[in-house]
Amino acid sequence: MAVRSRRTAARALALALANITYVAHGAPLCASNDLGCSIFNGQHSVEAQLRDDDRLLPGSTTRCANCHSQTGSSDAFAPPLTAGNLFPAKSRRDGPASSYDQATFCRALREGIDPVNVMLRKAMPHYRISETECAALWHFVTKR
Repeated sequence: MAVRSRRTAARALALALANITYVAHGAPLCASNDLGCSIFNGQHSVEAQLRDDDRLLPGSTTRCANCHSQTGSSDAFAPPLTAGNLFPAKSRRDGPASSYDQATFCRALREGIDPVNVMLRKAMPHYRISETECAALWHFVTKR
């Protein structure tokens, strides 16, 4: 009986530490029914690889929150994933002005190509994301 309660306590401690680590890295835990939030913050992993490389990346490296903020913080590696950044037509990487919709957003995730066929940075993973997952992520980042 004592061994079982120690295991239970150890499991509870491990989960608590994982949650503390998660929140410490600025990624809030998501409701279990919020697939888009879970994808953005890495609670739901989506397989991905880099362009020209067929090796799968570790799930911890492919969460959106690693590079994209939702607040426009200055320490973000890539542009914020927000409606305010995705909807207005603007020039990206010296290409013509464009804006995202759900279809072009999902294409960018899968193929690394923006709405006007400009390649995204090589550091942007190519995700093996389903239509359901992509729609949920789109809804989460655009609040639509």
